Amino acid sequence: MSKQDHQVRLQVAKQASYISGEELKRHFHGDWRVEDMKKGVVEADRASRESMLTFLSQVYPEDTIWGKGMGELPKVKKFWLIDSLNGGENYGTGESYYATTVAWIENGEPILGVVSNPSRGQLFSAVKNSGAQLNNVPLKVRETKQAKDAYILASFGHGETRATSVKTVEKLLDKVRQIKIRECPALEICAIAQGTHDAFIHHGFKPWDWVAAQLIVNEAGGTMSDLESKMMMVKTESGLVSNSHLHNELLKIINSK
Repeated sequence: MSKQDHQVRLQVAKQASYISGEELKRHFHGDWRVEDMKKGVVEADRASRESMLTFLSQVYPEDTIWGKGMGELPKVKKFWLIDSLNGGENYGTGESYYATTVAWIENGEPILGVVSNPSRGQLFSAVKNSGAQLNNVPLKVRETKQAKDAYILASFGHGETRATSVKTVEKLLDKVRQIKIRECPALEICAIAQGTHDAFIHHGFKPWDWVAAQLIVNEAGGTMSDLESKMMMVKTESGLVSNSHLHNELLKIINSK
């Protein structure tokens, strides 16, 4: 597939993100009571996913599409990887820090990625070897060189990962400038690409959380690995995103006893 084809697919991915994002905005701040929050999020997620699936299927009827709640990883070399609502708990509690994600995968590698925050009008995008943009403005990671000066994003995770997440945050607390908990992995990775923060650590990843955003941060000059400094794989659950100056120092802190 040519570079021109990838650029065409990027525009399709952006449009898919816009359409699904409009569904999320339409449902946002619905008349939910606390006990109905989960139901409201599920309904919004479903509407967003259906709109994205419908659009992509109309444009590329032969393509495989896979994502959250869509069964096992497809055994094909090329497919769309989507998440119609990343940061669902933020969305459900009325916070505008949530996203949709779209990535085009070829031979196990993301070739283009789009992460959209509909409520804030942010559209992060990248094509492999072509740089990364936020609303068509080029992105570049910060050049912070020491952990003590770093602004970190993290999460407390869910279920079995929560205890590990808390321990990781505790290890970092006295070693970095600041830690924030935002709970939307796709946007947190993009925040590193944007240069508003220096690093993001997360336990409990799913592929739709990070694949599109990883390409964006890589194209902005950042790096992402598992906690052993190995390449991220589909089944990798824990990862660190940062710049090349900080990565090894932060891994050493995270892996300390």
